Amino acid sequence: MNTVEDLCTLIGRRITWARGEDPQSLTPDTPLLERGLIDSLAIMEIVAALDKEAGVTLPDTEIVAANFRTPKALWAAIGALAGEGRA
Repeated sequence: MNTVEDLCTLIGRRITWARGEDPQSLTPDTPLLERGLIDSLAIMEIVAALDKEAGVTLPDTEIVAANFRTPKALWAAIGALAGEGRA
């Protein structure tokens, strides 16, 4: 995973889209929690997919609502981990 857009794609595959919603509408600034697009199960699916598909392991301390408010927020958290040499 090289870009926040790649992360949007990963997240978009784990969201249950309501009728008429377009998965392509997911942007880095989409408010995931506020719009009810993800719940605790979806968060855990995203965490598992990050580990399996991208080799990014989020420590338990990073699995918090603030990091899942938007794809951009999660991308920043991943970037911070990479900067620490832990992602």
